[in-house]
Amino acid sequence: MVTCPHEEVSGPALEATSGILDRLGQAYEHDYIPFDVPRLAGQAKVSGGASVYVHRDPGGHAPTPEELDSDLLLPASLGRALAALHNLPETVFSAIGLPTYTAIECRDRNLALLDEAAREVTIPPSLWSRWEAALEDVSLWRFPSAPIHGDIQERCLSVQRGSVLAIGGWTSAHVGDPALDIAWIQATASDNFLERFRETYGHERRATDLHVFTRAQLLSEIALVRWLVHGLHAEDSSVIDEARAMIADLATDLDGEPLLPSHATAMGAHSSAEASPASQEPAQPHSTDAQASTDSRPIKWRDRSTVSEWDTTAQEGDTGAATMPVSRPASAVSRKLAEGEVDPAAPTERLRLGPDGTLLR
Repeated sequence: MVTCPHEEVSGPALEATSGILDRLGQAYEHDYIPFDVPRLAGQAKVSGGASVYVHRDPGGHAPTPEELDSDLLLPASLGRALAALHNLPETVFSAIGLPTYTAIECRDRNLALLDEAAREVTIPPSLWSRWEAALEDVSLWRFPSAPIHGDIQERCLSVQRGSVLAIGGWTSAHVGDPALDIAWIQATASDNFLERFRETYGHERRATDLHVFTRAQLLSEIALVRWLVHGLHAEDSSVIDEARAMIADLATDLDGEPLLPSHATAMGAHSSAEASPASQEPAQPHSTDAQASTDSRPIKWRDRSTVSEWDTTAQEGDTGAATMPVSRPASAVSRKLAEGEVDPAAPTERLRLGPDGTLLR
């Protein structure tokens, strides 16, 4: 596989990716993660001083729509892969200078994105209220940041016989919200696939993150706004029109439904606003006491429409058709304690890190 810089992935980003691949390669060799990454085979300079990177093909193929719909093994394999990535220490990424965001900073970045879009384009009032209520619900934004891929989608995955062999495309990697890696799965996979994925991910993930799937649904919807903002920045009217149409379709599908039932009161308080039109300042956040209690209803916009250029620009998944909520499985720790598999007083196993943050056995 050959990679070279272009206008969406800078040379420095590719150089940083080499460090990421080296760290994750060590994690794979030491059995901390169950998937491999593309291994650097060589690099060369081309005209203009740009670097070209050649990576070994890890094998396998990108998952097909059929595999994301009905494969019986892939959901569990993908759940284990992402849980293992999110279980790694933050220093695996932060020690090589990758961006690190706290839970509140992740929330604020999404607020800033909505505010930017609202200054230019009218967002349907029902969606604005739904997203605002979720972003104001502090209970959703209590989670430990983790190393994340940041741009999971079909083309990043190499699968074979229901198993994730490798994950590539690490140019958006950082320490942040694990829900970002789940948003694409939430928006594109079938109900059965998503249920199996959730169960495995919940069992394998060590940290407590009660609302990761609710945030994943939120981020998959806000990804449409990210696509819209990309079109605004690029001054591409076709992208803008496409994004606005998908946002309008999403508003129609949801029909004023809150992300969580507990947000209904907060949304009612905001519903008097016509929208967040470009001619008005966006509504200022209000505090809310709404407490998230159940996972949200996944909405899969790709059931109706696809975005040809989405894979190279959007970084927070997709969204669109209805499915029923799936109960949140117990965490690995609580499950094993309940079944008597572990001693709560026993010392916990810790990952050992070298002085530079590399993983050691």
